Amino acid sequence: MMLIFLKQKGASLEDYEQIVKFLTALDEQITEKVELYIVGGSSITLTIDRQNRTEDIDVVEVEQKILDIAGKKSELANKYNVYIQKVSEVGFSAPNDWRDKAKQIGDLDLRKISLYSADIHDVVLGKLARLEHKDIEDITGLHENNYLNINYLLKRLNQNKKELLKQEYKNNAKLAFKLIFNKKLIFRQGKAKIN
Repeated sequence: MMLIFLKQKGASLEDYEQIVKFLTALDEQITEKVELYIVGGSSITLTIDRQNRTEDIDVVEVEQKILDIAGKKSELANKYNVYIQKVSEVGFSAPNDWRDKAKQIGDLDLRKISLYSADIHDVVLGKLARLEHKDIEDITGLHENNYLNINYLLKRLNQNKKELLKQEYKNNAKLAFKLIFNKKLIFRQGKAKIN
């Protein structure tokens, strides 16, 4: 997993534009076509709400050659105050088929980079792993603006088998459903149900 970090905290529309300029410049510098899969708050920022604040862009499975061009100490990072940093793949907790459900972001005019965003329901599942204040804000905003289908979210939650083995993840899911959706989530026989 890779992260693209903004050097400034608290994104705005200007930060969105910096991310787009950064990705465009990266696109111009690479020599071969690549696919980048984004997850997390950056999916919200780049596909739904350009004013959503995000401090990083989580990108899964990025090659070293991309790091060489756009890593922390690169010219691109210095120019755009955005950089890519490699991290372990622990932050995105979604069903194994999440890439199959990802959708291409086609409005950025990139020629060599094919940019894909995880389905917004899978982004929510990923946010349940940490469920920090910003994650709750993001999920609440998605819910209040009718971007989430609670039944589909529940279906994807039940397909997220590796995470359902973790008590902390189940507790976070219960808390999120109560706080955000005003629904009581229970787990019986390894499956989540709305009570």
